[in-house]
Amino acid sequence: MVTPPALRQPILETWGQPLGLCLILFMLSYTIGVVQPIMPPLVQEFNSSVGYVQSALVLMSLVTASFTPTAENLSRRLGRRPVLAIALGFFALGLVVIILSPNIGLFTLGLAGCIGVAGAVLMSTPVALMDTLPGEVIQKYGLVALAIAGVLGALVGSITGGVMAFDFSWRWAFAFELGLIPIIWWLVRSIAVPAPVQTLPADWPGGLLSVAGFGLTLVGLSLASELGWWQPKGNPQTLDFVLAPFGISAAPVLIATGLVCLGLLIFWERGRSRLGQPSLLRLGVFNRRIYTLGLTIGTLHTMTTVGVQFNLFQFIPAVLGLNPIQTSIAVIPFTVAQLAVLLLLVKRRPQFPPRYLLQSGLVVKTVGIAMLWAAVSPPVTALELLPALVVMGAGTGLFVTYITSLTFADTHKDQKAEARGVYRPFQNLGASLGRGILGTMLVSVASLKIVDGILAELGQSVAPEVRRNAVRSLQVAIQTLRRSDRRDLFDQLPDSLQPALNGILRTAAVQAMQSTLLVILALCLLCLGLSFLLPKTVKTIEAPIE
Repeated sequence: MVTPPALRQPILETWGQPLGLCLILFMLSYTIGVVQPIMPPLVQEFNSSVGYVQSALVLMSLVTASFTPTAENLSRRLGRRPVLAIALGFFALGLVVIILSPNIGLFTLGLAGCIGVAGAVLMSTPVALMDTLPGEVIQKYGLVALAIAGVLGALVGSITGGVMAFDFSWRWAFAFELGLIPIIWWLVRSIAVPAPVQTLPADWPGGLLSVAGFGLTLVGLSLASELGWWQPKGNPQTLDFVLAPFGISAAPVLIATGLVCLGLLIFWERGRSRLGQPSLLRLGVFNRRIYTLGLTIGTLHTMTTVGVQFNLFQFIPAVLGLNPIQTSIAVIPFTVAQLAVLLLLVKRRPQFPPRYLLQSGLVVKTVGIAMLWAAVSPPVTALELLPALVVMGAGTGLFVTYITSLTFADTHKDQKAEARGVYRPFQNLGASLGRGILGTMLVSVASLKIVDGILAELGQSVAPEVRRNAVRSLQVAIQTLRRSDRRDLFDQLPDSLQPALNGILRTAAVQAMQSTLLVILALCLLCLGLSFLLPKTVKTIEAPIE
């Protein structure tokens, strides 16, 4: 029967609200995805390093994850609409601080401080509000749409960032988001929200101690390769006291301070428990063993996925000579295969136990990584990478379809918004660690191979300290200079070396890529081993989170 025109609702009235909720997660994923391609010009302008930018991303994810339970508590107590409005305002403030930042310190404040705190609300609110929207289609596919919005946001961010950073300015990549915020608020402002309810009081000291403890520890670990594990790199007499307090590297100081904060957190929470007050370590979804296990597996898996993608964005331009847009197109088959599998399987009752399907996805992805290891051997072309990327994408799609259901197997219904709100920033943390650890490993191994290859070709030997300094300088150049600038740098080498230089660079890139792929392969096998601790079946198939 045809619906009478008088009974038809305008498209915007029907789909405007879910579209606004999807745009929130699109914006969050875009923010993270856009940072990777803008790193070289950003680091050059701030006279900083990639490690500091990676630390800002890690801090942002930690702040979001640490404050998500508190943000969910405040949303229930004060009402989701006013808390959402405040969060969008904080997000806009963070963007303004980033756009106007004159140094890496203010950039980190805007990204990790303002956007990190706002993300604690913006991660969980779309899930909670999507469940309240009327309509059978929205109820069935709303959470799936949120997952797809997250994937598209990261993809658009990686492409847009490359264009903006080198053709205009990296600051314009963030200015785009300022235009989305009023559109989002206009679309979601009329959503009917549940009435505020009385909730447990927020544990602000515990939340701050957890952010400081985990944040300082991870920042110290991520900067140790640049600042030195104990002895400060560079001349301690000329370094700022902040970088070399008392003549030692700042990295162990940060790690030790973080561990002290974690010790204070445990002491604080034990005191609250003895007084009968709610403990941050016992409230919410973190006391669910299966949830914590699934969260760990998902974070490790995201670390491997983003590590592969990030390293491909470094490897393909260096070996194939493609520009950022061409590189994005070459890597797109991975995302397309992932989305295709996700859309094919989502909302279908599986014929086999979900854990078996998840493990099948990990096996398929492992095979894809092995195929990629073989495909990067010279001579390599973008077409030869295609089968491996498709297989990896299919395995990833199979994994993400069921990891959410298995992770949430023992969480209560009223914890789903918080569980999803915590899960996503931990995946962002895994993505940051993938870029920071696996990306740094690729560049470090490549720099080492290049320096050794050049010395071998010249038939020379140098002191270990000179070799280390050369590797360190080359590592900085690879991470911060454009391809043309790196070419100019290599052109300054002796003429006798130039005929063999391209072969040295290509061989070093291939060996470094294969070394990191072996580490990624080991991490995938670790995820596979941990997955045997997950339940075999679940009562409800949850929408995936990506």
